[in-house]
Amino acid sequence: MPKLFWKIFLWFWGAMLIVNCAIILSVLSIRSVSEQKRAQSMMSLQARNVAEMFESQSPKSFSDYLIDFGQTTDMHFSLYRSDGSDVLGTPTDRTTHLWISEAAQDDKTHFPRPYGPPLMLQATTGPSGARYILSAEHTSIRLVHFVRGGVGTQILRLLAVALAVALVCFALAHHIAAPILHLQSVSRRIATGDLTARVWARLTSGRDEIADLGKDFNLMAEQIETLLHSQSQLLQAISHEMRSPLARLTLAAELAKVSNTTESEVLLNRIGIEAARIEQMLTQLLTLARLDSGATSFPRTPVELSLLLSEIVSDASFEGSATKRSVILTHADPCLIEGSDALLRSAIENVIRNAVRYTRESSIVEVSLKLHNALERDLAVIHVTDEGPGIPSGELSEIFKPFYRVSSARERETGGAGLGLAITDRAVHLYRGSVAAQNRAEGGLDVEIRLPLLPILPHQLPAPDSVSTNV
Repeated sequence: MPKLFWKIFLWFWGAMLIVNCAIILSVLSIRSVSEQKRAQSMMSLQARNVAEMFESQSPKSFSDYLIDFGQTTDMHFSLYRSDGSDVLGTPTDRTTHLWISEAAQDDKTHFPRPYGPPLMLQATTGPSGARYILSAEHTSIRLVHFVRGGVGTQILRLLAVALAVALVCFALAHHIAAPILHLQSVSRRIATGDLTARVWARLTSGRDEIADLGKDFNLMAEQIETLLHSQSQLLQAISHEMRSPLARLTLAAELAKVSNTTESEVLLNRIGIEAARIEQMLTQLLTLARLDSGATSFPRTPVELSLLLSEIVSDASFEGSATKRSVILTHADPCLIEGSDALLRSAIENVIRNAVRYTRESSIVEVSLKLHNALERDLAVIHVTDEGPGIPSGELSEIFKPFYRVSSARERETGGAGLGLAITDRAVHLYRGSVAAQNRAEGGLDVEIRLPLLPILPHQLPAPDSVSTNV
């Protein structure tokens, strides 16, 4: 058995044994005192009666009386004189003679035998003034005496208590130690690389702290497995994404060595473009890594979301005009949220630029900001809708994963690196918000961003320059 089991078992067993022994000893001491008082009262009266019977009857009648009386009370009675001799002439051993001599000194009931069948001696004075000592001894067999009282009885009782307590403590120690030892076993399996190891379902089905610990452990194991799996996929995706621009960089550099001046300029431009793409990807990866690690380096300051959104829409509309696409802010309720201005700007820009990239030519991307209350929370809800081809329903939740791109958007010219929406998802969740995408019935995609509001009164909010921007 493991050490923890025996520690729990021995501590519980010792504590319960001490408590039970204390209870037994207290009961025995109380019972012993009460029994002695009752025996002394009975023996004093009985000794007086027996002395009177001895002096008033013949030895034969008195002997028959003692025998009959002893059978009815399951006791053996003898009457002695103060010198230790039996009144009926029965020989007396030396030990009994000493006990009788001691009992003759007072009128108390004596219990001279410390173990074995109880023996009581009571001195009294007969009608003639003679001094007598009545002896009363149980006549039951020794086993009955052993069970009823004495040192042996107490030992037997203590052993029985110890055994019962041991059984209870064994079950209790096993109940406590077994789940902990199982948790230790599962944690060791995870440490050796078995990320599928989980705590027993029956261990997590309870409602106590051990069950809660098992549930938390399984949740931790699932998160570790997901994190490591995502990390593995991320490394594969980074390798795949970096390979293409690096290959083009290498090719352009080699061609530049053997080309003329005019061609070298074109190739150097290509090298600059590919280098900028790699730099942008590394910047996004760094931001994504900081968000995944729960970095606290991003500030949490009040941000007037409607003003921030107006600026983002204005910039996006200007950029979209080059490809005959427009971005308008249809509605913007003034509101304050807590977060980083730069990080929130990047998160919202990623969604709007993604909409501009995929909406059809000469179409409009609509952006709105409205206040909403859900589950007793005041929220700022941003909707970004486009008129693009939409996304297959099975991939709506996948687009917020790093390096994920819809199959039709794998080309670099339209698909990007697949990190923008992942950064949006991490940034929004960092500030206790949520982001989701759904296809519109009339075509296109609707991305919804929800962010919790700061608890501030409406009259404290600065009014934006305009609630609608149409560029």
